[in-house]
Amino acid sequence: MKQLAAIALSVLMTAPAWAQTAPPPQTAAAPAIPSPTADAKMDQVTADFRTIERVAGMAPNINDARATLLAIVDNDVDTLREPRDNGTYRWASLQREEASRVKDEKSIERVYTEKELREVTLTAPRAYRVEISVPRKRSLFSANNRVFVRNVEADSTGFDDKITHHEIPVNAWVNPGDSTSVALPEIGKSVQAMAELGVESGEKHAVADVALLQAKLVDDPASPYFPAVQRLLKIRDVLTQHDLNRGFLKTTADEALMSVPGELQKRIAEQNAAAERRKSGGAPGAIAQGDATPDVVAALQEISHLLVGTLQDQADGRAQLQKLIDTLQPPPPAKP
Repeated sequence: MKQLAAIALSVLMTAPAWAQTAPPPQTAAAPAIPSPTADAKMDQVTADFRTIERVAGMAPNINDARATLLAIVDNDVDTLREPRDNGTYRWASLQREEASRVKDEKSIERVYTEKELREVTLTAPRAYRVEISVPRKRSLFSANNRVFVRNVEADSTGFDDKITHHEIPVNAWVNPGDSTSVALPEIGKSVQAMAELGVESGEKHAVADVALLQAKLVDDPASPYFPAVQRLLKIRDVLTQHDLNRGFLKTTADEALMSVPGELQKRIAEQNAAAERRKSGGAPGAIAQGDATPDVVAALQEISHLLVGTLQDQADGRAQLQKLIDTLQPPPPAKP
């Protein structure tokens, strides 16, 4: 973590001047992605794109950096969506699409004709639907039995903090391998739901899964930050993959940076200037980032490793360094 903090600090300290000064007021007609010189939020996001790319390239173990990079991305997404005090957002809204779920599996032994059935209770934020499913197997060797769903009750706390009680009769049998679900009248800020379940007879025990489906936060395409949020979500997808690919993360972060207005043009100008310096032989002390090709950097890294080794390694390193210098020397001008 110390190495990661040092990398992040290095990126922030080397940020361009506009990232270290207060931005001027934003104009009324904002572009699709606000200019980084005109919006403090995009200043931070642009700097974070650089940080993610730098960490991806330099972290000794990229998996150790995963949690920190996810925190950076999530904070940026939340900032660009502009949260309100009541838990909603200016530029995003909850839709009745499953983003995740809270689930529990319970044994069902009460017969459906009894007055009190098996009650399964769950609590989840942003819930909008209760789903009851019956697995095909009750255990590794035992077949499952069908389950009767009598009733679903829910206490839903709205974003205005008012609690509404919903009692929804179901009265349906669910066969093994099947499911049934009940739509709640609203997407609750917080929902506690209870399902009443029973079996056909005292000999036919069963298991059932009860789940609360949680709504998906969908971004508003009218947001001036919509393209930047989509780039951040792509980075998040890479970071949440089981096998985190360092190269893919670097590419995704770099493409996100290039989507910020002015960044691609700046990159091209820097590359053209470096090419001109190489053609002219450069000036003493004029070496800039990107002047060396990857194979030259790799050769220098190998030489650096040799120069701190044994006497023989040091001799080999000096020889390789002289060979590299001779190779990189521009050819002498042709004689007239």
